[in-house]
Amino acid sequence: MGDQIEHIIPDLGEWPITNFFENRSEFIEALNDYTYKKLLEKDSDLKSLLEKTIYMEKQRVANKPLKVDPSDDKVYWGKLGQKLASATMPDHQKEVVEKIVKRIINRYSEEIVSGFVPKTFKFARKFLTAVFKRLFNKIRFPWLFKAWGSKTELLDKIQVSGKLDEVRALFNKGTVVLVPNHFSNLDSILLGYAIDSKAGIPAFTWGAGLNLFDYEILARYMNRLGTYRVDRRKKNPIYLETLKSMSALSLHFGLNNIFFPGGTRSRNGEMEKNIKLGLLQSTMEAQRLNFESGNDKKIIIVPVILGYHFVLEAKSLIEQHLRQAGKEKYTRIKKRNSVVRKAWVVFKNILRKETDVRVHFCQPMDVLGNELDIEGNSITNNGKSVDLKEYFRKGDEVNKDNQREKVYTQVLANRIINTYREENVILSSHLLAFVAFKLAERKFNGLNVFEMVNRLNKSFGIEIEELHHELSTVIAQLILKEESGEFTLSETVRNGATECMASGLKKLGLFHKQRPLFRKNSKLLGSESLKLLYFYHNRLVGFGIEDFMNEYVYQEIN
Repeated sequence: MGDQIEHIIPDLGEWPITNFFENRSEFIEALNDYTYKKLLEKDSDLKSLLEKTIYMEKQRVANKPLKVDPSDDKVYWGKLGQKLASATMPDHQKEVVEKIVKRIINRYSEEIVSGFVPKTFKFARKFLTAVFKRLFNKIRFPWLFKAWGSKTELLDKIQVSGKLDEVRALFNKGTVVLVPNHFSNLDSILLGYAIDSKAGIPAFTWGAGLNLFDYEILARYMNRLGTYRVDRRKKNPIYLETLKSMSALSLHFGLNNIFFPGGTRSRNGEMEKNIKLGLLQSTMEAQRLNFESGNDKKIIIVPVILGYHFVLEAKSLIEQHLRQAGKEKYTRIKKRNSVVRKAWVVFKNILRKETDVRVHFCQPMDVLGNELDIEGNSITNNGKSVDLKEYFRKGDEVNKDNQREKVYTQVLANRIINTYREENVILSSHLLAFVAFKLAERKFNGLNVFEMVNRLNKSFGIEIEELHHELSTVIAQLILKEESGEFTLSETVRNGATECMASGLKKLGLFHKQRPLFRKNSKLLGSESLKLLYFYHNRLVGFGIEDFMNEYVYQEIN
């Protein structure tokens, strides 16, 4: 099972990402021209645009500096401001404005677009294998060779499911955009590793926050692994247009991308219900650019569902959510714990315990959400083949229509959200957390979640027999829903309540210092953190399980 699948393109020198970055200078030149034209289309008053950009950049340099910022940042923006102010004659001012805008675009382009070095990627393969072996495999005997097991054992822990064969077959028929859900900072790295080691597909690019490049060693490797840099401090119109243009144009140039359509990690642990349309719209733009240039290759959208039994930063994420959503209703109770002790507990858990992760590739689709067959043909819901180009035409010509593309983007976003729901794989840990938290809510009857999570004490317990009964009832209902195609159950869940409970207890948030759920004795389960239990429970909110359980509770009482 852990065998590494044969790569569809074994030679890194022939990978699309390698070819793209070998022509980096050509791409940046094209990006500069494309961004400038888009700015002119949106706003003919470049002077106001420039003044706003220079002002906002001066504020950023003064208030939010990073080590990674260019050493001449303060001087650079100061001189540009002086140069613009000194140009008073209309004709001369227009010429100066155009030159400065183009200079700024090029500065941003050079910052955003990094590089890809096959030698560095090969090193990253080995390094990440070592890291993930320590994260997913438990230590055996430290004095023996391969204390954390073999790579084969590791690959067994990274479970890939879904439409992998279809994705592999379509890879060379278009430009692929993976759109995963987003729970952890680990997502990009883990998905990239799984793509290479488990799926046998060449590397993708993805956006990494510029703050990550503030660390010299990390920056050295990130700059050579094909990531593009995103500076979330920069909100000025020229930077934002350059960034959006880079996204669309790189797809047009054939660079396969990973987009996180939710925009950021889920703070409360729920699956994405809303999608940010800005980045997603670049797929529509890229498809139109392909058609305009006579290239009929499709932008292929592949939703990906990542399923963890743990999220390392779950505690901080749920705290952020509770503070933001609860406001005055939520009071954080701080406990004095040694930072060293907390770090040691997490490290010890990583040494002693092992886990797995699910990477599920959903049905590939075109930019309008139509399914793609193995040959790349667009198929509608009624099974008919359609010509995608027709949707980008006005008369006989492919044309640009921003309003039309916004509508198409919303259609695609809705399709991705529906796919997340339909193809979500329900894991034992998530289902156990969901049912257990619902039982906890009954015990704190009348309290809202913001009050409830701070009322935990040592006497709290959930009866194992009651939990098993609830799980059995829920699983029976879920199996019926699975048959209707509403979602997918993991084998452990499908095998019944006993196996689901045993697996869930073993794997649920296992690296945390505070255990979301644990066995107190032969009759009771306890929790050391209802916040964490709530976080993992939230993964299944919105799938209809809560409606069924509420109905079940009503039947029991009446």
